[in-house]
Amino acid sequence: MDPRRSSPRRLRIAIVAANTFEHDSRLLRTGRALAADGHVVTLLAFGAPGLPAREELAERLDLRRVDVDRRITAAFRPLPPRMRRWIARLLGFPPSATSLPPSSPRGVDRVLAPLRRVVEIGAHQRRVGPWRAAVLAAVPDADVYHCKALVALPVVAGAAARGGAAFAYDLADLHTEAARLARMPRPVRALVRRREAGWVRRASLLTAVSAGVAREAARRFHVPEPVVVLNCPPAWRPDEPAPPVSDLLRQATGIAVTRPIVLYQGGFSVDRGIEELIDAVDREPLRRLDAAVVLLGYGRLRDRLAGEAARRPGRLFVLDPVPPSELLEWTASADVGYVGQPPRTLNQRLNLANKLFESIMAGVPALVAAGGEHCRLVTSEALGACCDIEPGAIAAAITGLLDRPAEERAAMRRHCRAVALDRYTWERQQAGLVHAYRVLAAGMARGETPGPWRGADGDGAGAETRP
Repeated sequence: MDPRRSSPRRLRIAIVAANTFEHDSRLLRTGRALAADGHVVTLLAFGAPGLPAREELAERLDLRRVDVDRRITAAFRPLPPRMRRWIARLLGFPPSATSLPPSSPRGVDRVLAPLRRVVEIGAHQRRVGPWRAAVLAAVPDADVYHCKALVALPVVAGAAARGGAAFAYDLADLHTEAARLARMPRPVRALVRRREAGWVRRASLLTAVSAGVAREAARRFHVPEPVVVLNCPPAWRPDEPAPPVSDLLRQATGIAVTRPIVLYQGGFSVDRGIEELIDAVDREPLRRLDAAVVLLGYGRLRDRLAGEAARRPGRLFVLDPVPPSELLEWTASADVGYVGQPPRTLNQRLNLANKLFESIMAGVPALVAAGGEHCRLVTSEALGACCDIEPGAIAAAITGLLDRPAEERAAMRRHCRAVALDRYTWERQQAGLVHAYRVLAAGMARGETPGPWRGADGDGAGAETRP
């Protein structure tokens, strides 16, 4: 992106986050890139106790938190509050819950688990109207409403329709092929997919987190291929090509400098390969190396992971998340970055997680799951290793990376950092996003009514970033 150029029209853009915006680095980078190109950007997130209602993040970039009832019991409106609480307890979740507990259903609870998930989906549906109203009240005059979460898609589509605006959808995931939704009964998934397809075909701008997701979206939704915007961090210390030295993880945990550190950082949720990594801690190869595993992050599994760490003192550590601006400094103090991401769903096979790019930007070789886009990229660029996500294979793969001679390990760190600075920076990735918004802005400047996504304008913007 040429900093001397700017968009042909300054757009008012509302970016709608389906979270409290404490850890959403992708939307933050998106907002910063568009604001730097001259647009006026408002990030809209959920309100939460202890978080400010409004923050100024940069010139032309504001964050506002809006009040929306996110409790699952909202699905039971207009029943009285006491009855809603009674039904919640009957189904096995706290009345105040905004997401379902991560416990695995057993016995009769296997019957209740699908019902809980249906209720959760119902709560999402009931939330759309109030959420859309809050978005429109906060930014009633937006030219474009933008989101990356499926649950926010009807919100931005509805807000755009009410205001005669456009809306943009960033496919950060193939949502019906990801996480718990991928385990829902086929008819439920088919219904959700049909609704998603209708919104996607109306979107005026589409981006995707990887080339694989972009191709699948084009095939599945019958739309031009979205612009690929890999989830890379900004170039970190670009004037220092050598891997930066850090000891933040050791300071926080007391791990001796002689012990290697394996780091998982990010969301603590199921199907990330975290449980298998924990089991690998007990395997002989990692015990022989006296390796320590650090889990740095947030999410529904945190209490369970803390319990596992208590049973493995000195070998497994759980740390709270750090601000995105500090994350690479912490990552740089690891010896191996564990990405995991077992390819159990189509989304996991096609996606590329930001933690992979953060790891190599910090000069830390990555361990990823075999059988997906992560492994293809890591193998082609020689950025670490792939393995099956099962404890024995994980322990063997980590040992394979750590048992190499010191000079070879240092060379690998330098290589990871060089590749990241050369090809996998946000500065390079944002070019396609900014260009797509410029094309949209140019059409609006000519008085054109925003229509469905027509694809890139043929100059190959962003194509060179695809791995």
